Amino acid sequence: MTESESEPGAVKQRRTTRVTGLQAGVILALVAVAAGAFFEVRPPEAYGICMACHGRDLINWSANRLAESRLTVAPASLVFPLLTVVGVLIGAWIAAVASGEFRWRRPRKPLKNFVYGMLVMNAALLAAGCSIRLLLRTSAGDMLGAAGFTAMAIGVVLATFWLRRRALQ
Repeated sequence: MTESESEPGAVKQRRTTRVTGLQAGVILALVAVAAGAFFEVRPPEAYGICMACHGRDLINWSANRLAESRLTVAPASLVFPLLTVVGVLIGAWIAAVASGEFRWRRPRKPLKNFVYGMLVMNAALLAAGCSIRLLLRTSAGDMLGAAGFTAMAIGVVLATFWLRRRALQ
């Protein structure tokens, strides 16, 4: 017996269960696969997780519904858009709040950040997808995916050297 159990009127401590990122990822992946099977979602190959393409489809699908336009969306988003981008943002916010790391900050140069974000998104769409999709396409033997992934890797290495050089000045 511990001291808290032997004392009358002592408050018992609650045990909290911590869920790791890996455990949450496995559970959510299984739920996503089950939901995809239940709703008979058949996305195109290498389309599973793509922040660039899913974001484009979400915006295009919304514009098609609101403005009655005819913007292109992937077959998986014809009836209802894939909400990967929304899910990632909500999940990141929940994780930041839960870990005590959430802080509201204003960017120093919001217009510059917005333009850089647009350039990255457009480059991802021109390269046929974001880094995850490029890797999926490369693993499937797609040469465009291999070329895009190689170019992205070279860009990361060059940017790292540039940032390091700039930081040392």
